[in-house]
Amino acid sequence: MNEKVKLTSRFIDAYECGDKEVTVWDAALAGFGVRFYPSGKRAFIVKKRIGSGRMAKQRKVTLGSFPTISLVYARRLAFEAIAKMQLGQDIVAEKEKKRKAEVRAKEAQITVSELADRWLEEEAPRSRMRGARYGTLRDPKNIANDKGRIKRHIKPLIGNVLVTDVTTKMVEKMRDDIARGKTAMVKKTKKRGIAKVTGGEGTASKTVRILSTILGFAVREDIILLNPASGVRVTPSRQVQRFLTKEEQQRLEDVLQRLETQSTYEIGCAVIRLLMLTGCRKGEIESLEWSEIDFQRGFIAFSKSKTGAKIIPVSKAALKIIENIPRLKSSKYVFWSSRIDGHYVGTPKVWSYIRKEAQIEDVRIHDLRHNFASIAASNGLSLPIIGALLGHTQPSTTARYAHLTESSLQQAAEMISGNLASFKSTDS
Repeated sequence: MNEKVKLTSRFIDAYECGDKEVTVWDAALAGFGVRFYPSGKRAFIVKKRIGSGRMAKQRKVTLGSFPTISLVYARRLAFEAIAKMQLGQDIVAEKEKKRKAEVRAKEAQITVSELADRWLEEEAPRSRMRGARYGTLRDPKNIANDKGRIKRHIKPLIGNVLVTDVTTKMVEKMRDDIARGKTAMVKKTKKRGIAKVTGGEGTASKTVRILSTILGFAVREDIILLNPASGVRVTPSRQVQRFLTKEEQQRLEDVLQRLETQSTYEIGCAVIRLLMLTGCRKGEIESLEWSEIDFQRGFIAFSKSKTGAKIIPVSKAALKIIENIPRLKSSKYVFWSSRIDGHYVGTPKVWSYIRKEAQIEDVRIHDLRHNFASIAASNGLSLPIIGALLGHTQPSTTARYAHLTESSLQQAAEMISGNLASFKSTDS
């Protein structure tokens, strides 16, 4: 509802709008009025087109509240605002521009440490990866890793530097300092916990990538114009692929058979066997839930993984291992833990002992996943099938195993040529 009257202080003070907002326009000055709210608030406003003509943009400006500013003063402000608008001056846009400039001036004083804390709170919880996972919630462990690198490396080296003062040279120096071990330390954390910060090329590369992401956030927030960490050279991630030989596979099997009957290693051995038989990641098997397993159709539907929710087929041998695991009614996990609502996390410790006993100390737990893929490739399975078994979402990820299929392709070529050669006529 809009009304038009000659505004007076007495009228503004006495007017009641009920349960709806009402604007009352001044009969003496076109475009000047008072907005009444059910809460009792009264605000002076101006509504006017910028310049002239029907195509001109219409703007509405709030001048202040009554009785904080008087009617006489508000009418004077309104007259000045209307005059500027008639001359084509967009005072609303100018006000917003001024506000943004003030925000930028304030944020220009933010340090790298403060920006990192803001990034951890606002941006870190969501995935930055392209594709289907973009914007999904990240694994808390990965967020904790980011937080650790920020705390142990970024903050000690450049945390007190203003974001606007960060340069590419500064980021490169940070990278080199971390690689040389300048931030290396051993610090007691919990009652029995120790944080070992070693540094090195790998840590330096990961830290620079995190810093680049944080500074990219600063660019999006208009704190800086360009990302000084963009283009900084880092050591490429090592694509280590370790496969087991038949002899190593046999030694590993012998150790597993010897240890899996011992209560200390029983659960760990079961997890390791599933890793070998499924090609899954350690975290996927350790956090496996009973509800995710379809024993009848032979597959596991992971509700979450590194690449998001996925379904993978599993063999009868793998399902038999799971069936033999004692089920705890109070836990949803297959490999439960004594902690409340937690799952088993002791695989690394068990694997460390097993690989020493099997004389394969350079083999990591994740290498069992590579070994699974190598066996699939050597048996003639195509890359798309291997990718489906591993739960890869990108063909490029599976392409690392392309060279392993060469022997199978060679065997196939020999078989085809042999069949064709059998039809070749011989001289009598």
